[in-house]
Amino acid sequence: MDLPLLLAAVERGDDDAVLELLYDTTVGEQVGEDVVTLLAAAARAGRDRVVHGLVARGANTARPWAGGIDPVVWAAENGWYWVLQALLADGRQDRLSSDSPHRRALRAAREALAAGASAGDGPPPAHRAIITELETALGVRHPPDELAARALVHADPDHDDWFASAVALGDRIDRETFDWALAAAGDASDPDRRRFGLDTIKYLAIGFDVRPDDGDDDAELPFEREAESFLRPLLDSEQDPCTLAIVIAAFSFHNTSGDTVAAVLPHARHADPRVRACVCQALRTSVPEREAALAALVRLTDDPVPVTRENALSKLLKSKADTPEVRAAFAAHLTDPHFYARLEAAAGLALCGDERGLAALGEIRAGLKNPNSPGWGHFSTIDHLLRARAERKAGGTDGSSTDRTIT
Repeated sequence: MDLPLLLAAVERGDDDAVLELLYDTTVGEQVGEDVVTLLAAAARAGRDRVVHGLVARGANTARPWAGGIDPVVWAAENGWYWVLQALLADGRQDRLSSDSPHRRALRAAREALAAGASAGDGPPPAHRAIITELETALGVRHPPDELAARALVHADPDHDDWFASAVALGDRIDRETFDWALAAAGDASDPDRRRFGLDTIKYLAIGFDVRPDDGDDDAELPFEREAESFLRPLLDSEQDPCTLAIVIAAFSFHNTSGDTVAAVLPHARHADPRVRACVCQALRTSVPEREAALAALVRLTDDPVPVTRENALSKLLKSKADTPEVRAAFAAHLTDPHFYARLEAAAGLALCGDERGLAALGEIRAGLKNPNSPGWGHFSTIDHLLRARAERKAGGTDGSSTDRTIT
């Protein structure tokens, strides 16, 4: 293990480089003193992805850092929600025992919050998110109003306090929580509470989708149609961009009428990047509005937000459309500064049979070092699609028309 090289990568925030370097470490190195040093450095730098990678490779999170510091207590005291999540990811400890990492972290977060801990000039720490997450894990159930109050201290949908409360409520997927969320979403006197109620409606659908498999693939969320009916008119009437983005996302999860694309397409050119991102997520091309959806996705490949560009390019690839506009969109992003946008563009162009895409894919592949390299996992899917295309071409079914959709 080259500790100086790893620490330098952590310091500059290069998670991919750290994970690539970790791939070749030995079992002995993964439990040695250097791992403790690296884990502490990654946690203090807020590199939760690196922390998760180290824990997945066997790093002992119960082992104190220099000075006898308990890792989970440190993360909880400082309000590092995602770092704490990563530290607790190994799942080897009994969370219900009196001195479990979960209980130690919960005590630390409560004490820090009571003491008025703050981040100084940094973003507000997420002590409330940590408390909500750990209480939920330990079976503590609070009324929706209490969880909403935690979310609304900062009233920021991007803050972890908001996220943890919305997820905790969404995971309940019960009528009581939906009725509460519906009432909050209809409260025009309190915009923040209304926005949180709408987000809870969204997370109720997500919670239903990720529930443990009960063998009933056709099960329907009991209040799904009611949620859809409530959200539909807001697609036209909502003026606040942040709230509209939540409405679009919630509607796309609850829609049972099959017209999500038609309903959200009018917002594809919205000035707010959050709205465009949610439209991009909701768009599908296996719908009657296919041409309009494709045109919107082509436009969104030029979005200033890298992840939106990536998502738009990915959806164009999966659409199997092959038109001059789609090819031009792929070609324009072969040098995109965002790696995954560049990868999707190269794969999409290659699947159109364009040599430029194949060459770009070759360059990307040459830069991969090991399975921890960014993009490594994508190539199994890309190679499968390329083989399928070659087989169709050999069998005379490739088509090479203006549209290569396979139904």
